[in-house]
Amino acid sequence: MEMMFEHLDDSEEVHPGARELAWTLRRADGIRARRRLALAIGSCCVLFAASIGFFFARPSRHVSLSGAVFAFNLRKGPLPVGLPVPTTALVDVQFVNPQDGVALALHGNSAFLASSSDGGDSWQVRNDRLPGNLESGSGSQIEFVGMTGYLWGARTAVGAPLWVTHNDGTTWHRAAIGPYVFDVSAIDLNVWALTSTCAAGESGARCTVGIEESIDGGNTWTEARPFNLTVEPEMIPLQPIELARITTTRAYVLTNIANLNESPSWQIQSTRDGGATWASFPVPCAGAFGDGAEVAASSTNDLWLMCGSQASAGIQSKELYRSSDGGVIWTLTAATGLGTPPPATVLPNPLPLGGYVAPFSVGHRNLAVLSATTAWLYPFRGGLYKSTDGGQSWASIPALSAAGFDSGGEGNVTFFSASQGWICDYGIGLWHTSDGVTWSPLGVG
Repeated sequence: MEMMFEHLDDSEEVHPGARELAWTLRRADGIRARRRLALAIGSCCVLFAASIGFFFARPSRHVSLSGAVFAFNLRKGPLPVGLPVPTTALVDVQFVNPQDGVALALHGNSAFLASSSDGGDSWQVRNDRLPGNLESGSGSQIEFVGMTGYLWGARTAVGAPLWVTHNDGTTWHRAAIGPYVFDVSAIDLNVWALTSTCAAGESGARCTVGIEESIDGGNTWTEARPFNLTVEPEMIPLQPIELARITTTRAYVLTNIANLNESPSWQIQSTRDGGATWASFPVPCAGAFGDGAEVAASSTNDLWLMCGSQASAGIQSKELYRSSDGGVIWTLTAATGLGTPPPATVLPNPLPLGGYVAPFSVGHRNLAVLSATTAWLYPFRGGLYKSTDGGQSWASIPALSAAGFDSGGEGNVTFFSASQGWICDYGIGLWHTSDGVTWSPLGVG
């Protein structure tokens, strides 16, 4: 889903990990330079003491992990394959089985590929020369099926291409589709990609968004059956689209088809026959809650829809809707902020107000739905929350909040099964659960 805008109104400007430490060091240098000025000594010492007190008041594990990523970022030159990577450098983690994982990680402001073969306890550099010159905040996403991987979401001067690897990320080739690839979903060797052949700013007719399909793991592509969606050329770089693919025949596409000067108009496109035919249904993300939307599913008909508003200072009003019939009828399940009329049954812990979902976070990273009753919500800068009653109430995870997950940087939550999951946050680290209840840090031995 192309919800890849950095939030510009956050007055807190939280900078975790290496950035916090670098800030502290710069403050210390400034204080030492002004020690001979009596007035400056007093004021600067107060500020310095406050900043150091805040830094060391945080959990000791967070301090040591932040130091690890800071030291890692000081390394100059290319990163050799096999070089150990601190878990605090990870920004997007995925596991292809309980032991083997891949991740996008950061070295300074440049993204690289890391891998793990022990369930995430240790990580090594796999490839520090990823295509597209990826950087922090580029909105890039990865998906791996075995040794075959897909990388997309980074915009370049010639589009936003899809890159494919068949040797576990060692080398990549550009897929002959696009030039804009909005979202990708792979089920074994069967891959779908939402694309547009129309270039941004191109004059003339509206641009068609289509589905390209590969049945050989991304080697060759064919244009799939018709997909009824067109957009203005100016909307191509900004078009918010998310693909939720349940099986090789059942899939949903969430999109905002508004023109530049119109209000958002969110819709679900649904197929039950592998893309041969499509049906379109409106979704209730509208008005103040029409700024962003995310969709997730636990089965072919059970859909969860998260609607987001404008946000500021670390908080965002949110709504959660549920559909049990594949998007035809939606029911408000939980809401918070903006004076939204609550659902008929109000439980003690509704959706969290803190943290950001769409449009301030890349799709697929915030909401992990495991069943019709159990789901995890990880809003950017908002900590991790779990629901066991179908989304009516959400409980925070105290251990993760204490570790600083509600004030970190880029990250994601991912599950391999109903009980086996991982959560990462740049500058904070990587944590794991094997029972869906308790979480423990990895990579700190």
